[in-house]
Amino acid sequence: MVALVLAVATGWFLRGHDQRGLPTDRPYADAPYYYAYLPSLVLDHDLDFTDEYQVTHNWYRLGKTPTGKPGNVFGVGPALLSLPAFAIGHAVAVATDQRRDGFSDAELTAVMWMSVLLSVLALVFPARVIARRFGRGPVGLWAALAVAAGGPVVYYAVRQPGYAHPYATFFAAWLIDAWDASYERPRTARTWAGLGLLLGLATLARPQLATWGVLLAAAAVDDVRQRRPVARALARWAGAAALIAACLAPQLATWRALYGSWYVVPQGDGFMRWDAPAWSETLFAARNGLLPWAPIYGVGALGLILALARRARLAGLLLGGVLLQAMVNGAAWDWWGGGSFGGRRFDSCYPAFAIGLGAVLVVPWALARRARRFPRLAGGAAGVVTAALVAGTLALAAANVVVAVRVDSTTARIYGGEPPAEVLRAHLHRRGTRPLGAVAATAARWVAWPARAAFAWRHDAAPDAYDRVVGVHFLGETYPGLNATPPATEERRAGVTLGPAFRTGLRSTAREPGALEQPGWSARLLVPLNLRGPVTVALALRHPAGGRVDLRWNDRWVATAALTATVATVEFTTTDVRRGVNQLAWIAPPGLLLDSLTLRAAPSPRR
Repeated sequence: MVALVLAVATGWFLRGHDQRGLPTDRPYADAPYYYAYLPSLVLDHDLDFTDEYQVTHNWYRLGKTPTGKPGNVFGVGPALLSLPAFAIGHAVAVATDQRRDGFSDAELTAVMWMSVLLSVLALVFPARVIARRFGRGPVGLWAALAVAAGGPVVYYAVRQPGYAHPYATFFAAWLIDAWDASYERPRTARTWAGLGLLLGLATLARPQLATWGVLLAAAAVDDVRQRRPVARALARWAGAAALIAACLAPQLATWRALYGSWYVVPQGDGFMRWDAPAWSETLFAARNGLLPWAPIYGVGALGLILALARRARLAGLLLGGVLLQAMVNGAAWDWWGGGSFGGRRFDSCYPAFAIGLGAVLVVPWALARRARRFPRLAGGAAGVVTAALVAGTLALAAANVVVAVRVDSTTARIYGGEPPAEVLRAHLHRRGTRPLGAVAATAARWVAWPARAAFAWRHDAAPDAYDRVVGVHFLGETYPGLNATPPATEERRAGVTLGPAFRTGLRSTAREPGALEQPGWSARLLVPLNLRGPVTVALALRHPAGGRVDLRWNDRWVATAALTATVATVEFTTTDVRRGVNQLAWIAPPGLLLDSLTLRAAPSPRR
């Protein structure tokens, strides 16, 4: 089965084209930066990307680093891990007289195909865990395949290869399988060396995967609980730590050579917002939230929760690992992952959700086996429920694959504001795919229900306000350390351009087509921001009969002003800027008119 999947995926990889007609087996967007390390290190024997960026055109316009070299905010790990493929491609390029600068068709195809190979091989590991902990049979491989097809894994394997995500998926899956298997027998020095090596390689692929070290910590606790000799255990743990450090050394050395420091956040010191991680947004937001764009992951999450009763250690630590990844992803300035196809930064969590889906699929049969009365009836019911679950997950996986075929970085909704259910229906509106669209849209709506309901309750908003508001930032859409375009420092929104999801107590009126009218005594605006303060807020207000307005920002009084029949600007500056949704509320006599909202922020320093 794995060989068949690899053959199909390879055919798609070799023959696929994006919406512009360009072949998908070539590096685009982030991928050229990962790839640039290969010709620079192997052929030029340096870390100067001047020549490479002349070929790739330096899409993000990354400037010089403190060492004077062209910057590269992407890690060296994927390039090092794909060295064998590059060597084979380079040999073919030389033998067939192709270009010799490292960007020949043979070299590019070989390295990009690694994304296909590793993503398909990653199916094996969650299937093994499911067979080990929940029962043998086809369930494990089906769960692994369905979750891979039903989320971002398939897209970054075939449609946009060359990113770090397939490497992270593969090594995280292997690590989780090896860690789980280590509970079957005493952990030897070889066992610990393998665990250390796998964690090190996973972290080399993507540094944020270091959080999966929680698995090794749990294994160490288990060694202590088993009362194994302390000195021997310490030596084995030290050996694992040494291998982890050895795997990380190339990345540290690369940072040192490029940026002059052994450890650095290449995008800039403010890129990680550890003080306000948007972890729930990474899971539920319409702007590339993991679960609404891959509802099958929601089924897997439910399975992990159900598995806590039977497999507390496995399910609990996998859930903990997912939450740690959510915290890291949420701390990143662009928690939505830029022009991402869903929650791609949860790449290492794929095996956790696949194992969770496997746990769901075995529940009906587990309950049937416990039935003391009417065992045949219970078995028949289990078969029906299992068939329905398989059909549902098949529909979700198929819907995601169809969307992956039809969508790329030039057509994806990357700025938020549109409920995923609506987008999925729009992409799956044709006759043959309409049922898939209905299933995917329904699942996307329900899987995000906790966040949607909590947001509506907290802000007294409409049920779909969460999807319309969260992630649609009024300022701060570009980050100075990563983007060529400087962040906006001023934004003015006319009253009527503030959609219904952003306002309460304000309505459009035919008498004042450019303004919003306040029919009652109070009104409120939701102001989503993604920057650090201070921010200056200005409201253009008027009232035919005059009066007074009292303004509050995030439940704190900020200003009081007199209203007149002509437009007057009420302005205040605040340092109380929440990362996410801020509330601007006021009390004023009915009939107040809001003409515009203006926000200004201090310019961000350029790197």
